[in-house]
Amino acid sequence: LLTGDHSELDALLGELFAAFEAGDIQQAFQKLDLFWARLAMHIRAEHLHLFPAILRALESENETSRAFDFETAQNAISKLRGDHDFFMVELAKAMKEMRDSSKNERNSSIGLLSVRETITAVSRRLETHNRSEESEVYQWVDALFSLPERENLNRKMRKELDNPPPRFGKPGKTR
Repeated sequence: LLTGDHSELDALLGELFAAFEAGDIQQAFQKLDLFWARLAMHIRAEHLHLFPAILRALESENETSRAFDFETAQNAISKLRGDHDFFMVELAKAMKEMRDSSKNERNSSIGLLSVRETITAVSRRLETHNRSEESEVYQWVDALFSLPERENLNRKMRKELDNPPPRFGKPGKTR
């Protein structure tokens, strides 16, 4: 579920970079806003459901959880949370700069270049971050949870992924 969401977010990021290339400030603003919201929804699913479920499972004393080192998992999740904080702070700064640039026509191209640099930094860190999630954390789910538990976890995460901020309309309409 979340790997597929990574792909959707990557596609949105591609659309954002295309708007930068075209110099289309309005389109870039819309794509940045949507990317920021969608990434926040993805992060919310991980923070509210995935990470706590993994840590709870690893805290339990059973044969499967003993195959994992709790401290290693906790450190990996902590690093991912730090990345999430970085993404949200940088994207908020980029949104503010886009708003400011759109109000000031003279500096709009300078602002757009600065925002593009910020988004490039986010994109690079996001690539590494996603590889880490997909090769480690998401794999733990298959090892730690039964099929019904995974389905339940996916239902909870899907609810977050399908619940956009009100400015995007009804739930499920950003995808």
